[in-house]
Amino acid sequence: MIKKAFHDITNISKRNIKLTIYKSSHRKKLIRWLYEVTRDFMYSQSTFGMTVLILDSYTQKNSFDLSNYQLLGLTALFIAAKLEEKNLKSIIDYVDVTDNLVTPKEILETEKIILLNTKIPFNIPHSYLKIWYLEKMQSEYSTVICREILFCCFAYVMEKSNLNTNMYWIYLEGIRQAEVFLNRKNASEDLKFYLNNNYITKNILN
Repeated sequence: MIKKAFHDITNISKRNIKLTIYKSSHRKKLIRWLYEVTRDFMYSQSTFGMTVLILDSYTQKNSFDLSNYQLLGLTALFIAAKLEEKNLKSIIDYVDVTDNLVTPKEILETEKIILLNTKIPFNIPHSYLKIWYLEKMQSEYSTVICREILFCCFAYVMEKSNLNTNMYWIYLEGIRQAEVFLNRKNASEDLKFYLNNNYITKNILN
């Protein structure tokens, strides 16, 4: 499923995948692909948030070969999972989601490059969320569903933001987006992507 999702968003032949993802909407495409990989790996939303911050921290402050954008994103997920997850996927699983377009050696070498040239950010929007806020939310949904709606909104806002955006602002904007959704029960097409690709909220719009 993950392999198909990657081919679908690029809509190109395998040999050109790495290059074409760098057209006008490459960051959006890459971030959404990473979101789907995060979901299928059964990783947390916090891991996804950390992945985006690591990716942006490196790419916005370092020069790099445009053809390596996908590899950088995948390696950012590889690093983020080590920080956030208890049960890690093997490096071969990371290779598999690219249809073997990258190798374990490339991932490990890229990991070293990122770690040596990036100050890893630990302040993600998810870290501001407290259980008391979820409990006081006026909603027909359970606390678990409300949490996932909020996390989807964080992902949506992060997609539209950049490294210079204050993380607390992203948290507050995510809260605002979630409250709008809960009140109106509708969402923009971009937010729908995150809601529909979350195992807990995927049927919430039906």
